[in-house]
Amino acid sequence: MDNGSLKYEKLFRILFFAILLVGLVLRFYQYLMGRSLWEDECHLALNIIKRGYHGLMQPLDSIQAAPIFWLFGVKTFAIVFGYGACSLRATTFIASILTLPLFYYITLELTKNRIAALIAFFVFSVNLAIIYFSSELKPYGVDVSVYLLLVFLAISRNKYVDKNRGLLLTLAGCLSILFSSVAFIVLFCIACYMFLNWYKEKKINKTDVKILIAWIIVFILNYFLFIYDHPSTRDQRLLYSFAFCPTNIFSQAFIDFIKKTTEETFFTSLLYISKAYGFAYLLLLIFIVAITDLIIKKRYAILLLVCLPILLHLALSALKLYPFWYRLILYLVPCFIILISFGTYLIADFLLRKLHFAFGVLFILCCCIGFAKESLSKFPLWPREIKPALNFVNEYGQRTHIYMLDPNSAYRYYWYLGYVKDSVYQEVPWYIKPGDYYGLTGDEPSNYLLFYSPVYQWGYRDVITDLKKRNLIVNTFEYKQYAVSEIKPFKDTSFNSIYHYFNPNVIVGSGNETQVAIWNGFINSKPIFLQKGTYHVNITSRGTPAVGVFPHNNIFINDKKIGDFVSPDLDRQSTFDFEQDHDTLITIKIDMDNDTIANGEDRNTFIRSISILKNK
Repeated sequence: MDNGSLKYEKLFRILFFAILLVGLVLRFYQYLMGRSLWEDECHLALNIIKRGYHGLMQPLDSIQAAPIFWLFGVKTFAIVFGYGACSLRATTFIASILTLPLFYYITLELTKNRIAALIAFFVFSVNLAIIYFSSELKPYGVDVSVYLLLVFLAISRNKYVDKNRGLLLTLAGCLSILFSSVAFIVLFCIACYMFLNWYKEKKINKTDVKILIAWIIVFILNYFLFIYDHPSTRDQRLLYSFAFCPTNIFSQAFIDFIKKTTEETFFTSLLYISKAYGFAYLLLLIFIVAITDLIIKKRYAILLLVCLPILLHLALSALKLYPFWYRLILYLVPCFIILISFGTYLIADFLLRKLHFAFGVLFILCCCIGFAKESLSKFPLWPREIKPALNFVNEYGQRTHIYMLDPNSAYRYYWYLGYVKDSVYQEVPWYIKPGDYYGLTGDEPSNYLLFYSPVYQWGYRDVITDLKKRNLIVNTFEYKQYAVSEIKPFKDTSFNSIYHYFNPNVIVGSGNETQVAIWNGFINSKPIFLQKGTYHVNITSRGTPAVGVFPHNNIFINDKKIGDFVSPDLDRQSTFDFEQDHDTLITIKIDMDNDTIANGEDRNTFIRSISILKNK
């Protein structure tokens, strides 16, 4: 298959620009379609709204974290163009469209084959995950751009790049560390590529040494200024514990992890490859052919710049340093696409030589359809949209009480923009049981609204189920994973709520918005006045284990122990009764009595919510 023939030169050029145009059109459409921000984006948006540049250098609220220069870029666009969705997403979008054509030249340089490069460029241009995250208020799209830019500068034979490679790699590498959380992985792989060139040339390149020193200095500064001992690290590790690769490769957990990750990566969340007509088995063959060829023919550049990042991220996942989960590994999509495109070309070339030219062409066309069909059929990706639900609330009438579950941050963001009118709302904790919920809402004199997600409701599913069982839901408006229900008031006659401290910082004076951590020892509440009577104390907590043992906690009222509980890895509610002899102030003390650090694991308790209820 002589793809370098001059008679194909014009065809290749036409195909390149046609694919580039398709990729740009799809990205602009997704960006300009008017999709609202969803909760994760709104967490960041609220931080960006209320903080200046210096404030963004401090730990963010709502367990958020992002590269500092990416935050600065988002803030700058917001200051100039406002805090709407398009301006907040502009930093990631611009980076994505500017680096789009680089993928073709990277694949061409690595495979030395224009057909493989065109296949890869087509699949990359129409890939739904890349398109979607190019217009999200998240840095994942920038991660992809950083990978493309750095690898391009490392291997490109462009005259300008070749002449100024040292300066370009120094500047791009240093900036990428501040723009992307995964840049250090890509830079490590490029360093290995440099070492390989040193080995081939039998000498150390002094320019490369200067580049590496600059990267190391910026990495160390960034690490100790913005990453080391970050207060959100423990929470993030717990939240993404499902995405850490088990180290025992013979365990069922490892097998389950690989199955789940493979399904997400190749079929449902990242590459969107079709499974129809046994295509999943063909995909396996394509990978085997590509990897075998790389090893046999010692294509070290592809092994180091395409395969090594995947292996490194898996290793970091096993060390519980960086989760291996679909949107967190978005920057690896180019790696996977290069491998499958190269394997596709190798098989097509074999069919062409052994059978007929038509068989090779037909195979490529069938593969391109299988690689792109799901992405194109599901485009544009618009899984969540809150504005119709907000319109429903606006039309319902102002001053109606609204109880807000997971869309709380999105509601606050759109209230800031002036899109919603009713500011009378109360946040309801994600993890809440029916009894606590009725205690919270039992004093409502008339119907009220409950704003929630009918899809992401693991923590409050029992509440929704109980509301339906009691026929308390009058009507519901639902659209794209958001729901607003009109609820009839109901008072649980078994107990009355006296105090509700769903954010424990209120009760212990912590600055954290969502939880209080017991790193060691104990925490004490502020004084709370209670009348004489019998009470329930509900505590929702979770914990991190050490050597397989979870934290054990004791609860005291005015230094009198009323019970103990263990905090597991998932939130659990523990209930305790106590008698209040007379009207007086009380303090709640929670003491962890088995704190330890062992084998790199730190045993800690995290208090999610505290509520005090009076028995009827």
